[in-house]
Amino acid sequence: MKTLSLLFGTALVFGSTTAGRAQGCCTPSGATGHAGHGQTTAGAPTKTAAPKLAMNGAAKPVFENYLAAQASLAGDSMENVSASASALVQAVRADTAKTFPAEVASQAEALVQAKDLATARKAFQPLSESLIRFVKAGSIPAGTLYEVYCPMAKASWLQADKTVRNPYFGQAMLSCGQVRS
Repeated sequence: MKTLSLLFGTALVFGSTTAGRAQGCCTPSGATGHAGHGQTTAGAPTKTAAPKLAMNGAAKPVFENYLAAQASLAGDSMENVSASASALVQAVRADTAKTFPAEVASQAEALVQAKDLATARKAFQPLSESLIRFVKAGSIPAGTLYEVYCPMAKASWLQADKTVRNPYFGQAMLSCGQVRS
């Protein structure tokens, strides 16, 4: 069984390039900010399908559904959030090996119940924190996930690649965040 190759630990460096910036790394769409942040080309929403992960057991549906919810929130859409969170809850509860802590299912249930983006984004944060702790513990098999941190939201999330797609601010600040490796 291979261990997950998880990249963590890069410290945020605040030097002369950040001295004149307001607190946090990002500015809202349309405002000036540093390279790599703000709105996508011509303000178009970025549609990103959740990747298929090279995992087995309960980890595969848990993380695939988590990533699908993350992609929807980053795209300012509630379309797949409830369904993905519900499938995540079912995967955790159906796992007889009890791979994941019970809190993951209850946190995902809060995401299922969310009726709007603001509530969903608030519910996504504790779920992300629990799954990040789970990954850091080395508890999942083969695959690569990246922890991304947004200083504006003061929150992290997981992604399967290094292209930042912020679920906490969506299209307003889609690329706001730093990959922690």
